[in-house]
Amino acid sequence: MAIGLVALFVGAGLIVGLLVFAFVVGLKLGAQRKESEWRERLVGVRREIADKQRHVLKGKLSESFAPILEDFPFEPSECRFIGDPVDYVVFEGISKGELKGVHFVEVKSGGARLSKVQKQIKDKLDSLPSDEISFREFRFPAERDVLED
Repeated sequence: MAIGLVALFVGAGLIVGLLVFAFVVGLKLGAQRKESEWRERLVGVRREIADKQRHVLKGKLSESFAPILEDFPFEPSECRFIGDPVDYVVFEGISKGELKGVHFVEVKSGGARLSKVQKQIKDKLDSLPSDEISFREFRFPAERDVLED
């Protein structure tokens, strides 16, 4: 009877030990699987971040070149880059000694749209009765972006 009780305890101990062992192994395998999934996702996230950074950089460089392009409606010497909330303030005619107008110019490329603040500025300036102060949007033709993807 005592041997049977000892055998029961030993058997129960083995079962508990095996369960603990299986639990620990399961935790380690799960952690390894999660780490592997994270590493795979990390590659995609890094690529996505790099693509977005390139897109932003391309836009910023395009903004810098806009006034020297032949399609740009103003003289480069009359443009003052401010960057935010709009790209340029243009003092039309100032290079010839006669100020004709002041224009806020936002440069966009691709599918970029005006921000909420830029829309508010545009709406406010568009509501003025004079064309001497205006908001203009300059878009790069898709086939002629300064920097190509």
